[in-house]
Amino acid sequence: MKKTLTALLGLTLCLSLAACGGKEEAKDFTAADADTLLGTQGVFTEALTEIDKETACALYGIDEATVTDCKIYGSTGATAEELAVFVLDSAEHADEAVTAFGYRIEDRKEGLKDYLPDEVGKLDQAVVEKRGSSVLFVVPADAKGVTDFLGG
Repeated sequence: MKKTLTALLGLTLCLSLAACGGKEEAKDFTAADADTLLGTQGVFTEALTEIDKETACALYGIDEATVTDCKIYGSTGATAEELAVFVLDSAEHADEAVTAFGYRIEDRKEGLKDYLPDEVGKLDQAVVEKRGSSVLFVVPADAKGVTDFLGG
């Protein structure tokens, strides 16, 4: 009886530890995530236009040779809104993209402060999130939709 009880307690402990294994790590972003977020109600105030890989890499200062997949959308100029998902060939190149997006935010703030000052606030709520070797960059009209998309 004692051995059975000990075995049962040991099994219970193992199962409880397995259940507390922690939060599952979020999956890398994909180009399809950009389309999903683009279609999320209220995130953007205008229809964004798709930007090709070569133009986007030049725009953001990302080495095109390191990009394995991407989907980028930009404003026609009436807003600061943007959406980009880059899948890169390494986590290190994803770190470089995060830095590039930081520069993009600062450059856009400087450029819009006199031209479209009401849009600068959107840049203050920009989202740059790295997952593995992928990066999501969003300048939304409403950050709540992005937060919901990210699971937060």
